Amino acid sequence: MKLKDILAFCVINLMCYRVYSERTKGKIYYEINAKSGLACIRRMNGTHQIGCTSDPKGNVGIVHYIEDESDIHWLIKSGPHQPYAVLLKATNFTRTNLMLLKDSGKVNGFMIMHNSSIDPIPDLPEGFSPDSTCPNDAYGFYNNHSEYRQCSKVEWNPYGNGLMWTDISLPVFILNNATDIDFIINKCYKKFNEPISGSPREYPLCAVQLKSRMDGAKDAETCIRRTRHQMNLQPDRYCDPLGDKNVFATVKATNDTKDHPDRSIIVAATRMDSFSMFETYPGDDSQVSGIVALLAAAEAIGKIKDNINNSPSSYDIMFTFFTGEAFDYIGSGRMVYDMQTKNFPESRNKKINLNTISHFVEVNQLAYRDNGKLWIHTDPVTRPQSDVNNETTRLVSLLKDLDSSLIDEADQSIPLPPASVQSFLKPLKDNSSFPSLVLTDHNASFTNKFYNSRFEILKGKLNYTGINKTEWYDQETELAQELTDIGGILGTFLYRLAMNDSDDSTNLTANVTTVSHLLYCFLVNPNCTLFKKILSQEDANKLPDYKLFPFYVSVDTTDNHVTTLVKNLLTYFLGEFHNRTDEFNCPCTEANYTDDKCTHKDWKTPHYSYQWIRFEKICMRGTVGKSKAVSIAFDKDDYTSGNYSTWTESSWAGDAILARVFLVPSKQLEVSTLVTGVIILIISLFGGYIIHKRAAAIFDSSSPTATPEPVSL
Repeated sequence: MKLKDILAFCVINLMCYRVYSERTKGKIYYEINAKSGLACIRRMNGTHQIGCTSDPKGNVGIVHYIEDESDIHWLIKSGPHQPYAVLLKATNFTRTNLMLLKDSGKVNGFMIMHNSSIDPIPDLPEGFSPDSTCPNDAYGFYNNHSEYRQCSKVEWNPYGNGLMWTDISLPVFILNNATDIDFIINKCYKKFNEPISGSPREYPLCAVQLKSRMDGAKDAETCIRRTRHQMNLQPDRYCDPLGDKNVFATVKATNDTKDHPDRSIIVAATRMDSFSMFETYPGDDSQVSGIVALLAAAEAIGKIKDNINNSPSSYDIMFTFFTGEAFDYIGSGRMVYDMQTKNFPESRNKKINLNTISHFVEVNQLAYRDNGKLWIHTDPVTRPQSDVNNETTRLVSLLKDLDSSLIDEADQSIPLPPASVQSFLKPLKDNSSFPSLVLTDHNASFTNKFYNSRFEILKGKLNYTGINKTEWYDQETELAQELTDIGGILGTFLYRLAMNDSDDSTNLTANVTTVSHLLYCFLVNPNCTLFKKILSQEDANKLPDYKLFPFYVSVDTTDNHVTTLVKNLLTYFLGEFHNRTDEFNCPCTEANYTDDKCTHKDWKTPHYSYQWIRFEKICMRGTVGKSKAVSIAFDKDDYTSGNYSTWTESSWAGDAILARVFLVPSKQLEVSTLVTGVIILIISLFGGYIIHKRAAAIFDSSSPTATPEPVSL
């Protein structure tokens, strides 16, 4: 046989082996649609670890479907087939139930039923928030204040259960595929596992293997040290710091040769991020309502920004979008540090510091109005300073006068709600503060009952009509109208404040079409005309259909999609036309950033950004920038002082995600099968030995062969 024939024979056998092994695997296992975004994540800070992980090869458990509390009690008291992997309805996934099951020692993993983020959510609980009742308190302005610390005046998040900050150390998966859920309930649990009249079923039983292996452990300091100190050529990563980029833009054209005067910049801020235990399901109201309202105000001001630029006595406005705020104010804390160390903005010669700030106005949760109103919150610690109090009173009056039926002032005796401005107030000394307002939809406790959770979806407020989702793009929903009103009020307020003219009566109006488009693109389908318009051709082609971009800050490796979109939108709304005819001639866009033209002193300056708007074929130039939103703790190796956020995310193992269903026999059958196999093996070995010893007799070939007779010719 020739060599090529041998090789062909081997290849055919390998292919047949692969085909038959795959067929065998398909008969044994039912694969669940599991992705990294559907698995609970492990994170670490300076003192401990939280979240979920699995054993290196996954956790295996008998499936038990929990419909009500009686199923929990049966499993704990009577279930004989431990360990179990429980399937929970969304309403049953509470901290109490989870810890009760985990502490029983009988549970090896959790599966939570949940529909996709586009479809309505069944069985919505009354309220659910995995955050604490006092979010970010440990790193807020009031942490060391005897009167206001630990939400002693008001419990901001009454539905907070702290589940996000719990070390579960078991795999927890979200199931949003109807086929998978139906298979597990009807073809797995009910067919093989469901107790009959309270009595457990006999083997075979249906089990599931849940694998979500994350390698980080203990705390951020230990995990970062293990990652940095590697002694091999292919080092492992155990965790990475959480972080991304803040986005900011000034209205005034920046002069990089003159210092910014003290008290000359109004900061208008909101947050871009949220979190949930599962990366795929970010919150909506926590950040999207603020993002959209502030972008709407920026667009309105952008149309008349020349008035601010041409007024020598006017304030500048810096629109600022922070990220990482859900994890102990990562973004705002880093910006404050950079301002204190004269490193903000990093790309500009003339820096902005805390003394440059004249006013701070923040929008935060705007969708669920308390008593039909928006509420102005002020700081009771700095307000008693006479100059701060006088200016704060003036600002509150100015804002309320714009729409007294919509806007009111919250109780002055309660502190600010969780907000980025707290990071800016922390380092200020006596008599060096500035007026600060936080505009929200709640007077005291959050009206959002699902703060920072996967249930925080604004579908009820969006109330789209029609089954064709492409027609929703231009629909002016209830929420769009409300945020348009807020955007106009906010734009008018900021403009009048910036002009510093008590006689100015200019009223700005936000564009309801823009607001409708922003809501649709952020909350329904990112593959929309607006996002395509502000992205390069390459990035626009990558926009997914009806798969929302997460607002989770994630790790500091690449810019998040939301960060890039907000930056480009700000350039579009606040920028000016630049006389270029095509994308390649629009200075320093992604299409030509390596070209020599980008080094031209008139085209590339550190305080300008350029954006090609391809649908309109115009080049926009704006004073939009990005700044680091990664905690300085990782540069300082300061993990325990409590001054800086220290959150990290564990790295995934290479084949970390797996979820599959299969049948398991009884222990007796497994043992008997093993024993039978061993007996057959011994018999085979003994038989082989006997045959080998007696081969000569068994296969005797010594009989003489007959000699052929000669043939006569």
